[in-house]
Amino acid sequence: MKRAALSALLVPVLLSGCYRVEKPAQAQPGEATPVTRGDGRTLRVFIWSEYIDPDLVKTFEKQNGVRVVLDTFESNEAMLAKLQGGGAQYDIAVPSNYVVQTMIRAGLLQPLDRGALPNLKNIAPGFLNAAYDPGNRYSVPYQYAATGLAYNTQRYVPQDTWAEIFGPDDTRTFVLLDDPREVIGAALKYLGFSANTTDVAQLRQARDLLRRVVAKQGFQGFDGGPGTRNKLLARRIDLGQIYVGDLLIATEEDENVQVLLPRQGTTISMDTLVVLRRSPNPELAHRFINFILDADNGAQLSNYTYYATPNAAAQPLLDDFLKDIPALNPPPAWLTDGHLDFIGELPSGRPQRLYDRIWTELKSQ
Repeated sequence: MKRAALSALLVPVLLSGCYRVEKPAQAQPGEATPVTRGDGRTLRVFIWSEYIDPDLVKTFEKQNGVRVVLDTFESNEAMLAKLQGGGAQYDIAVPSNYVVQTMIRAGLLQPLDRGALPNLKNIAPGFLNAAYDPGNRYSVPYQYAATGLAYNTQRYVPQDTWAEIFGPDDTRTFVLLDDPREVIGAALKYLGFSANTTDVAQLRQARDLLRRVVAKQGFQGFDGGPGTRNKLLARRIDLGQIYVGDLLIATEEDENVQVLLPRQGTTISMDTLVVLRRSPNPELAHRFINFILDADNGAQLSNYTYYATPNAAAQPLLDDFLKDIPALNPPPAWLTDGHLDFIGELPSGRPQRLYDRIWTELKSQ
């Protein structure tokens, strides 16, 4: 799972790891875009790289006598650009939650047939009927990631608070995620606000706080998960803002590398499974989604990706390694009491412009 802000949805982005797919038929002016009928034996999935256990894919293929083609992307922007460009035809995509509404408005999704998804009952209630898709009409939860504070116990052991970074002290070295919504969201949570606030006064407080933070001697810049992991493994920094799943790879290499969720709360991002409007094989797509929602398969998925599962039935089947990490299993109450904020789509207008200006200023310092 990799994150990026939605700033230019239609900008072409190069994709990696792509497989060749059939070119869809073109509509004549004034005609509806035709949907190519599939053979019912080939499922095309557009997904983040390294985000599904290959053995799960093989099992589905064997059980159903079909072939699954995985085409990968590295950002939500890349996914949207390719789908909106009409250059490829897929059955399933795996967008982050804050992109689902964008896809609905763009006419990219078809409503789900709930009757074909009996395993939807396995999803924990706290992950259903979310604001980004009321009633789960278009999407089902896949994997999720909270954002935490990572550290190496051989160098520094922090308190469970964002004050380690956002407080006045300047004795620790740290990096922040190279992601505007995560950085601004963490500052907002520290201040006691929602990570999705559109209140201009609150955003200005976050801006002023972040100006002071990036001016600290201990600030070592913005980085992604792999870079932060490497710095922690090398004991070059005290703290790093990171997606919990990204950090667990380092934990296997060095048990001294740990991650926590600050007590003020944090952001959370859910990746989802959706059926595309132009899916040639919607019945097969629903069969695959129901397969993923199975308890055993859901556990196998998380045991491979190291990301958290919204599948309550899968929880007891997770590897002990994953069960024992508090940051991967936040208290259930946090899902309803405001501690965990799903990163939401921002409305256009002044708040969106202020988020953009805050980030531009921080990156230019």
